[in-house]
Amino acid sequence: MPDLITELHPFCIKDEIWIEEITPGYPMIHIRNAHATAAIALHGAHLTHHARLDELPIIFTSQAAIYREGTAIRGGIPICWPWFGSHPDPDKNLPAHGYARTSFWKLVSTASDINGTHLTFSLPQKEGSALSAKIEFTIGKELTLRLISANRGDNDEIISEALHSYFTVDSAQQTQVLGLDGSHYADTTVQPPAMKQQSGPVDFPDEIDRIYSSATDLIIDDQGNSRRIIVKKSGGNSTILWNPGQEKGGAMADLLDEEITQFICAESGNVLKETITLAPGGTHTLSLTISSET
Repeated sequence: MPDLITELHPFCIKDEIWIEEITPGYPMIHIRNAHATAAIALHGAHLTHHARLDELPIIFTSQAAIYREGTAIRGGIPICWPWFGSHPDPDKNLPAHGYARTSFWKLVSTASDINGTHLTFSLPQKEGSALSAKIEFTIGKELTLRLISANRGDNDEIISEALHSYFTVDSAQQTQVLGLDGSHYADTTVQPPAMKQQSGPVDFPDEIDRIYSSATDLIIDDQGNSRRIIVKKSGGNSTILWNPGQEKGGAMADLLDEEITQFICAESGNVLKETITLAPGGTHTLSLTISSET
């Protein structure tokens, strides 16, 4: 895809945004400014790295991640859209978590100011679909993402979505998530999912796969690194917490065994009963702001 690489060069900013072709036809956009470093794959508009200067990375991506068209990257912030999990119609045999994370997006703008580096990507309508999406990133003292869904058709459209954030931690077993006390959740490690209510912080003793009905902000207490990761969101009424645990994680070819406890996923989205109905011409914005403190 040599033309794709060439098309990206006008969006480079000297000493701030540059392009690397990590495999043939697979561009990675690198960002470095006065606040942070980051990397975003054009495939999936998938942020794979973010770290404030001279600090530990906040976002985790596996060293065994596969960078290939049509394959989701293990780690980073995958965009699950326009559905989360299995497609509502199993007869259609469509991929889990939608097509946004396994499609090449279009980089439409870049800019720089005192607050950081700004990038916008768009995902055009698929044939037969009335839906389109764009995502805006700001790489600064905080990491901000805004996923904007639009209905270009004449009928209502229902979407589910998630910004599937993988966070770097020293040890999942020494990490807690705060902010969900009292929230109801579906425990999807069992089938059918068991409905439960959270009491106190969330621990990660091994496998965790929970969908909370919650619009609250989160604090990830990464005790092993003596830091807290703060996750603020708007437009999202669901929180998904996940770690595959040793058995399932050990079976993943794109995740090293020693990495299984080096991350937790704390995702912001709208799933299950919190799906979004877009009227004709309507839009919806899911926003996420990530920072850290020691």
